[in-house]
Amino acid sequence: MKADPIDVTAETLTPFAYHSLMVQSGTATLPELISDRAVAFGLAAALGMTAARVGLPAKNYRLHMASMPWRTSVFLTDSPRLLPPVTRRLNLDAEGGFQKKTQDVAKKGNLKDFFHTQEVPPYQKFTGIILGLEGFDPFEYAGEDELVIRIGLHRNGMVKLKKEENNLRAVRLNASTAALFDQELPVDRYCLHSLQLSPFMSLSEAAGRLIQWR
Repeated sequence: MKADPIDVTAETLTPFAYHSLMVQSGTATLPELISDRAVAFGLAAALGMTAARVGLPAKNYRLHMASMPWRTSVFLTDSPRLLPPVTRRLNLDAEGGFQKKTQDVAKKGNLKDFFHTQEVPPYQKFTGIILGLEGFDPFEYAGEDELVIRIGLHRNGMVKLKKEENNLRAVRLNASTAALFDQELPVDRYCLHSLQLSPFMSLSEAAGRLIQWR
């Protein structure tokens, strides 16, 4: 079965952050990439392919990603940037309704109520590919050349995906996602357990790999 990879530019419209890198009194995101899973799940939500529910379903990345009619590469930028640290507050006492013994430890450890994050700024451009399975094209499905998805902590970030010719010659895949589908990829850079960058590979080779993730 053949499927043609779609060249896509992802441009940040608002800042976003993930808990990626440990920094003093907080975390910073990885500024040079957007993970394949962030794009895949953001796209599914934007196209109305996720179910509305009160509670989150049990985490099963293989099952959930296998149900999507696309696979994606990791999206990369040549000009990574981060904004200055932003102070955030986890307001457990007023909003969480937790017992006093929980509130008493809320100033340290994982429950620290004040912490910093560093976000990727707006107007950053990343490039990658989306591979539609069975000829599926998310842009044609929506009848648009551009789609806006939400990513980041609490889905606070907005990213515009635009279908265009980027003359990409090579992309990186996520070896951790490949492992979910019992596929083994060499790892060129270990970022996180869930984000392990493969060496650069041609678009045809990447498409051949992605189509096996079933």
